[in-house]
Amino acid sequence: MAETCCAAHAAPALTTGSRRRRLWELGSHAHCPVIGVCLPLERVRQLAKKLLVLQGDEDDYALHCSLVTASARRNALAEAVQKDLEQRFALDVRGAAKARTRDDLMTWWRERAVRGEIAGALWATLTHARCDEWLEARVLGQVHMLQHQVGAAQRVDLARHRELAAEHQALARDYAEVQQRVTAWSLERAREQQAWEQTRMQQRAALIALQTQLAQAQEQLQRWQAARPDLPEREALRERLAEQVERNQQLQREVNRLASRAQAADAPPASAQLERHDAPPPTPVVPVKLEHRVVLCVGGRGGSVPQYRQAVECCGAQFLHHDGGCEHKPAQLDPQLAAADLVICQTGCISHDAYWRVKDHCKRHGKRCVFVDTPSCSAFERALAQAAAETA
Repeated sequence: MAETCCAAHAAPALTTGSRRRRLWELGSHAHCPVIGVCLPLERVRQLAKKLLVLQGDEDDYALHCSLVTASARRNALAEAVQKDLEQRFALDVRGAAKARTRDDLMTWWRERAVRGEIAGALWATLTHARCDEWLEARVLGQVHMLQHQVGAAQRVDLARHRELAAEHQALARDYAEVQQRVTAWSLERAREQQAWEQTRMQQRAALIALQTQLAQAQEQLQRWQAARPDLPEREALRERLAEQVERNQQLQREVNRLASRAQAADAPPASAQLERHDAPPPTPVVPVKLEHRVVLCVGGRGGSVPQYRQAVECCGAQFLHHDGGCEHKPAQLDPQLAAADLVICQTGCISHDAYWRVKDHCKRHGKRCVFVDTPSCSAFERALAQAAAETA
């Protein structure tokens, strides 16, 4: 490549001192590699435009040949190139200055060439004071071969570039397809997100409505509780009353079953039964005037409780019983008093605590209470009949 653009000039004799050579002192065959390798093409254009007389249609090769020809002797252009290269490769020049012999300089050049630092190493080696014709020829020969290798590498790179370009186009098509799928997926997710957001807003509105209804219900409950502070107690008594009524009904059925068996065992002869059948039925002692009422019996004999219950249920009422403190605790009397509509207190067999509880509760609540001195079934029935008549 150097022979096509450089005139043949004899290389000047090399000195043996420490003075470095200038660009125009190099052999003519060295100018082409130095300008082509050490000086960037853009800088070549700048120097040529500044220091050469141009026609205006020169290409990069013509500018290169002009600088190579001008570098063969000392002139303004050669001095400008010399100054530019000295400034550009000052560090390489200082590194090469450590080589004291030609062999040291050759070793330093090879190390830099292996690392690929050709431009600075080429300028520093060729201008070194210990660079003779032999070393110059070896260095320029290596640079020449490197240029061949670079050209071959460029051809390989160009082919590889074409392959990569084709692969890039295929990948670009695949990427476009993937991007379309991702865009469609994103739109679908956005629609789903919008639908989820609408559902969430609807659920939130429903939750707010339920919370509002709950708050209103709690306010209503508080008003009811304020108006009826004994409501929880009454509800508890109602549940307990229902349990006792069910238990009383079971006991009443058991009593009726036992009474039927007893009557069957003690039944009179058939003639007596016919006479009894002909006789009119007995008139109940207690009139039916206490439907859907609750009658509480306090005290009385334990064995007469079934008769008390039967008399109360014959009136259509519900029966409650408290023994007045014998076995039942006096504290259990308060909820029964609250649930009762009528109280029959047999004072002959109850404790003082139970008596005063009954009297105080009925007085405070204005509840009907009948006191019976003698605990007996007939006295209980008379008191029940009296209370029923007064209620009517």
